[in-house]
Amino acid sequence: MKLHRPSPAMVVAILALVMAMTGSAVAAVSFATNAGAVDGKSAVSGGALRSQAEGKLVATKASGLEQGRIDGKFLDLSATVDGTAQSFGRSFNVVDNQSLAAVEIGSVPGIGTVTASCVDQSAVAGVLDPLTTLVFANSSGEPVNLSRTVGVNPNVIVPLPSGTTHTFSIGGSNAFQLHLERRGTNYVVNGVVRQDGRGTAGAACLVYGYALALPS
Repeated sequence: MKLHRPSPAMVVAILALVMAMTGSAVAAVSFATNAGAVDGKSAVSGGALRSQAEGKLVATKASGLEQGRIDGKFLDLSATVDGTAQSFGRSFNVVDNQSLAAVEIGSVPGIGTVTASCVDQSAVAGVLDPLTTLVFANSSGEPVNLSRTVGVNPNVIVPLPSGTTHTFSIGGSNAFQLHLERRGTNYVVNGVVRQDGRGTAGAACLVYGYALALPS
């Protein structure tokens, strides 16, 4: 059988077919390599280190209290929240049938201080019942608007002149909040009082929390 030289049209058709098949193969490989990527960027889990997440997408948390949210370490909120914060914590051992002097547990920057004391409110010797008393002192030089909440009890909302104090007591364990305002700047003190060892000879009070200032 005599073979004939393919026509120019046939050569062009064969080359086009080869190029088309090669292009599909390259595309398939490229797709497999970048499967699941968005705009060519792969993702890391919410538990990854910041160094591992550089140049990549970050997945939201799959479980826990922050489920569906991006871990805060990957976010820059400096342009959203502008303020200062400080934490406090102090433990007090209760002395049978005695009241100890109040101790400063923290300050609210530019506005005042918070002190706490723990006393035995039981008259029975050797049986302690701790009561925690907290005092906010306004030393700002100006009146302050104050709102105070303890647990689920109704708010107490009062004006607090400079040089005066606001006192409240917590028996047992509970959370408290002080919301203060002066010249458009808001100050929030969130704290917890825990009573340990009630009815024993070795009771104690624990007070902890933080103070946050949010400028206007």
